[in-house]
Amino acid sequence: MNLKYLMVKLNQVSSLYLGKIMYALFLISILETLASFAVLSPALRLAANGANPLLVRAETILLAFLAICVWLTFQFGFAVMLLKMTRREYTNLGFIFIGFRRFNPAGKIIGAFGGLIAILALLARFATKFIFQKINPNFTFSMPDITALQDAGQIADQPEVISTMAIDMLLFVAIFLGVLFVLGLVVLIRFVFVFQLHFDNPSMPLPNLFKKSWQMMHKNVLRLILFALRAGGKQLFIAIFLAILVNFIPEDKNSGLSILTFIIDMIYFINMYTAMIRIYLTVPVLYEEILNPRLEIEA
Repeated sequence: MNLKYLMVKLNQVSSLYLGKIMYALFLISILETLASFAVLSPALRLAANGANPLLVRAETILLAFLAICVWLTFQFGFAVMLLKMTRREYTNLGFIFIGFRRFNPAGKIIGAFGGLIAILALLARFATKFIFQKINPNFTFSMPDITALQDAGQIADQPEVISTMAIDMLLFVAIFLGVLFVLGLVVLIRFVFVFQLHFDNPSMPLPNLFKKSWQMMHKNVLRLILFALRAGGKQLFIAIFLAILVNFIPEDKNSGLSILTFIIDMIYFINMYTAMIRIYLTVPVLYEEILNPRLEIEA
């Protein structure tokens, strides 16, 4: 089972279903964004109305967990759709909602993943706080009293207060996301087949699904990472390059640069979505090959 053979299988699926998968992924992105906003908006309203900080924090954590579960439910349906496409079976966009229609027992898996992500996020927060305190020991990890600053007239006289605070928070968030990504890559990659296993074995107990996925990923972690990087290939490289390039183009709505920026954004969008689709497809392709190994194509 070498990468060249896996790439041949992936290219076959991609050539058949690329347009349909791109439309599904775009639709899922919109639905996930709308659902997350709808779920988290009550916490935003509480904060805007000056509610008790502890209450806002508790509701934010609870609603964030719910938003993650909604996101995972869409991902479950998308994973099932890609698996059926890999098997050349009939599928349609309705499969992205299968997790909502069959929430039991799929909901148990989604809840378990949500809890695992919450634990990783908590660990990432503590790790980020430790790292950030080494970088900036004077950072207090608490918002200053903006009302007091306004009353004292310090905002107008000292705009660097807000600027420094914003930079610190952005750096903290960047470190947090980086740590969370590494933790997720190390832990969650071993459970990457749980959705597929549940679809194929709906009566299999929850612990067995995670155990089976862990066993299937034994000696395949590095293979999947390399497979994903190779699948993303030039589309991923082009998307990253354009994302960096567009930041160096001056913003001027009255010049031809705005048209250039629009063209670059469109090229970025197409390449990034194509790369994401091909990376997504590595999971069902590898899953199928582990379950049903076939004679490899000669190099």
